[in-house]
Amino acid sequence: MPKKYSNAKYIVIFVLVQLAWLAVLGLWIARYVSNNMVLKEIDQRYAINISTGGNIAVLVVGLALITAATAGMWILFRYLNFHFHQTRLYDNFISSITHELKTPLASIQLYIETLISYEDISGNQVRSFVEKMHSEIVRLNKMINSILEVGRLENRNAIYNCRIMNANATLKAIWEDLRVQYNLEKSQFQTDGNTQSQVVLDQTAIRLVFENLIDNSLKYSPDNPRIEIQVSESDKYIQIRYRDYGNGISHQQLKKIFKKFYRITDMQNPSVRGTGLGLYLVKGIINFHGGNITADIPIDNIGLLFDIEFPRYPLHRKSYLNKLLKSKY
Repeated sequence: MPKKYSNAKYIVIFVLVQLAWLAVLGLWIARYVSNNMVLKEIDQRYAINISTGGNIAVLVVGLALITAATAGMWILFRYLNFHFHQTRLYDNFISSITHELKTPLASIQLYIETLISYEDISGNQVRSFVEKMHSEIVRLNKMINSILEVGRLENRNAIYNCRIMNANATLKAIWEDLRVQYNLEKSQFQTDGNTQSQVVLDQTAIRLVFENLIDNSLKYSPDNPRIEIQVSESDKYIQIRYRDYGNGISHQQLKKIFKKFYRITDMQNPSVRGTGLGLYLVKGIINFHGGNITADIPIDNIGLLFDIEFPRYPLHRKSYLNKLLKSKY
């Protein structure tokens, strides 16, 4: 069970401190005005020339210092609030990943114990158990690789073998392979458009991008999933529009979906599994290749829409792409 964090008491403390600062400031100004009035009265009554310039300077400097201190406390509060939020997300991630890792392991253990305990299992049943165990191992391996890939991207240790490729052939080969992998009919997985432009890509990494997108679409789709991908080009970019017809998300969630550890809450399907790293990894890989990805809600409010761009080689970002070709990250 993830820990529950509340920022309420810290907000109250911060507000009380700010009120205390304002109270001190008000008393200080009131004291200055009172003393200044007394000095003026003494000056008028006894014709004594009393200079107040020094007091004004002290007041101005004091106000500047209090303003700086207040601003510093606000910045510190924002910084701490951000880290409280990250800690909360991290705890949710630990809880989710623990469950995600235990589920396939428990399934594999159950199948193995069944095979060990019963001697009269038919060959077809054994094959079925082995296939299910293989499926769970693949899912487990995919999850672990995603976690490791995020760490490598953040630490600039990701190993990519980028090459100059024909965008049309490369992307459509990846999409067809994934369609077969996820056992989707052509009516459920439609691709359209063509481009003859060249791009600099690591094919394995780009496959991981669309694997995560499709995986999300299937998680948040009804019984009959539907995915549409359209490719086109502009002067500088290869443009890919990816759309599914799933349950969709709110505009508030839309702003957060690429954040690390963030998981979409789906009231229609609360049992959806995930680590909150999929779209964060997608954005990281695309940005690494010099591209960009944005998400939007379609006009009909059904499903989710992703617009992806990769720079055309050598028409855009040539120096950066040449660097990718010469180096392995």
